[in-house]
Amino acid sequence: MQKHKKRLGQHFLHDKNIINKIISNLAINIKDNFIEIGPGEGALTTPLLEEVESIILIEKDRDLIPILENKYNHRKVKIVNQDILKCELSNLIKENTRIVGNLPYNISTEIIFRLLPFAKDIKDLHFMLQKEVVDRIVAAPGTKIYGRLSVMAQVYFTVKKLFNISPNVFTPKPKVDSAYIRLVPKDYIFDSLEHEQKFKGIVNTVFSARRKMIKTSLKGIIDSQSLQTISIEPNSRPEILSVQNYIDISKNV
Repeated sequence: MQKHKKRLGQHFLHDKNIINKIISNLAINIKDNFIEIGPGEGALTTPLLEEVESIILIEKDRDLIPILENKYNHRKVKIVNQDILKCELSNLIKENTRIVGNLPYNISTEIIFRLLPFAKDIKDLHFMLQKEVVDRIVAAPGTKIYGRLSVMAQVYFTVKKLFNISPNVFTPKPKVDSAYIRLVPKDYIFDSLEHEQKFKGIVNTVFSARRKMIKTSLKGIIDSQSLQTISIEPNSRPEILSVQNYIDISKNV
C-alpha cells in the first residue's frame, strides 16, 4: 500500500461495507459518465468499473499514478495526473457527468466552489467529506453553522446528507468523523450572469461580517427601505436569511 501523504490530506478508504453502501446509493446506469476525484489506490474505482463503461480518474499524487496505471491498464479508464483545483475541467466534464470522490478534507470546500460553474453539466455529485463540512452544506437558515457555504451550495444544488462514516474505515484514521453527501444541480435560478455575480458578491459581503446586521454590511448597496419592500428585516443577521432572500436582494441592487 502506498504510504499516505499528510500534506495532501490522504485517507484511503478500505472498508468493503461502506464501499458497497456508497455504490448502492449511486444507482448507477451503465452509460453514466463518471469522474472520480482522488481515487487513491482505487478502492471505489474497482467496484465502479464493474457497473460503468468508462471513468475518468483525477489524481494529484504522482506516486499513485503507476499503481493506478498497473491496476487499470485498459481503455475504460482515463487517468489525469493533475490538481483538481487547477486542471481544465471544461475538457473533462460533459453533459450529465457524475462526480464522486473521497475529497481531501483540507481543500474540500475549495473543490465544491470550483465545481459550481459546471453545475449545469453535472448530473450529481457524491462526496465523502468531513462531517462538519457536510453539516454546514445542508444547514438551514437560523442555525449557527448556516453560512456562505450553505447558501452557495444550496442555490446551485439540492443537497442531502446520506449517512455518517466512522474514522475506522480509512487508513490512516482521520481525527474527525466523515459523512457522505449527494448534491443534485437545480435549474439555473438567476436572471442573468450579472445577477449571478451580484448574488455572489452580496453573499460574500454579508458573511464576511456575519455579526453585523445586514443593513450595516450592505450599506451603500441597498437601503433599509428597499429591504423592507422585499419583506426582509434590515436588522437581521446574515444567518437568518434564506437562499431566496439573498436572490431577492441581488435582484434589487
